[in-house]
Amino acid sequence: MFNKLKKYLFKGHQRDKQIKKNILFSYGFKGVEIALGFLLVPLVLSYLNEEQYGVWLLLFSLTAYFSFMDVGLSHGLRNKFAEAKAKNEIEKLRYYVSTTYALLIMVGVGFFLIFLILNSFLNWERILNTTVIQNEDLSILALFVFGAFSLQFIFKIIITILTADQRPSIINLQAFLIKCLQVVAILLLLQFTEGSLLLLGATFSMIPIVSLVGLTVYYFSKDYRYIIPKRSYVDFSYLKDLMNVGIKFFIITIAAIILFSTDNLIITQLYGPEQVTPYQLAHKYFGMSLMLFTIIVQPLWSAVTDAYHKDDLSWIKKTMKKMTKIWMLFALGSLLMLAISPYFFKLWLGDKVVIPFMLSIFWCLFIVIQSYNLIYTYFINGVGKLKVQLYITGFSIIFNIPASIFLAKTLNMGVSGVITATTISMLISAVVKTIQYKKIINLRATGVWNK
Repeated sequence: MFNKLKKYLFKGHQRDKQIKKNILFSYGFKGVEIALGFLLVPLVLSYLNEEQYGVWLLLFSLTAYFSFMDVGLSHGLRNKFAEAKAKNEIEKLRYYVSTTYALLIMVGVGFFLIFLILNSFLNWERILNTTVIQNEDLSILALFVFGAFSLQFIFKIIITILTADQRPSIINLQAFLIKCLQVVAILLLLQFTEGSLLLLGATFSMIPIVSLVGLTVYYFSKDYRYIIPKRSYVDFSYLKDLMNVGIKFFIITIAAIILFSTDNLIITQLYGPEQVTPYQLAHKYFGMSLMLFTIIVQPLWSAVTDAYHKDDLSWIKKTMKKMTKIWMLFALGSLLMLAISPYFFKLWLGDKVVIPFMLSIFWCLFIVIQSYNLIYTYFINGVGKLKVQLYITGFSIIFNIPASIFLAKTLNMGVSGVITATTISMLISAVVKTIQYKKIINLRATGVWNK
């Protein structure tokens, strides 16, 4: 079996071998990470009540609204890094990396200073629609969460570099380590403290920083020593290259944030923060399928960039067909997860949280469509033809919020109506992106399809 596995891993194109190795190692880390993630939920619910947990999920998700502040630079760097490496343009790599670090340090520090000033004027009890925690404590917690986000904003560049270099297994190792530290932290909190959202939030906010700093120091002292950030390589004239693609990713990122992050706010305002908990726990369960599928398609983005700039369209066609077949298997797996979901939730959560089966049905449907959509999103991101995607995401912003409220309230679908609206948006996106892929790969893309 070992010899067969070894033969499989070292067979085929260099890109295929790289993808296979990353998938194998990623699944090892991701399997344990998922198990720890599911263990973490009942532990946190034993430490916090359901409403406190909902407040934590909502406050943490609010940081997503500000991830657009890198103006698409991380995605721009990802494409330009892969492109420059494919062409062996080492000098460009140095300028791209150092310039990105310089700008994001300025933005991260500026963001935190602005938030520090504004935080004292914000009424967090009203924003989060809760009375279980005093506004003063929520204000301190928000400072920790957004302060940690500002630091992640800077140190996450190493994640972009590793992804662009087709090494996503390292990223999954990082996620695994974060989950380990979180489990250790919650066990210590349960042992030595009583339920404190402030203490839990401050601890969990700082854990990813420790991981990112460790990765940054390690890789820039070894594998990426040749592109270690230096002041002499900071040249803002290179921002034009990064921003040419980055500004499109910037707009797409804003749309994605609005599309996926407003669900929690809509539910909180319509039904209260306690309803965010079953909504997010159903997402966590069915999202396991998407998480595992993402491991397989994750290397596709940078691999497509490499192949496209080397005019290797035949490899892209073959790989996309493989991805579609794999998606079908994951779709069947999601349906199986739906069938056993009532039993799993009972075993996992007991009587702490009740998750309606109707909500499970719509989450399952969303995950299946989103998985398919992801294949073509990564292809389009890889080739950098983003104009059509900009239009789709613009439509999704306009459509999703009123549709969520209409389905939830007017049609009495409850929280299931919120995920249904998002699913419809994803379905439209998947259809349009499939059409664009076929046009590009068959060299028939013209006009907006080729921009």
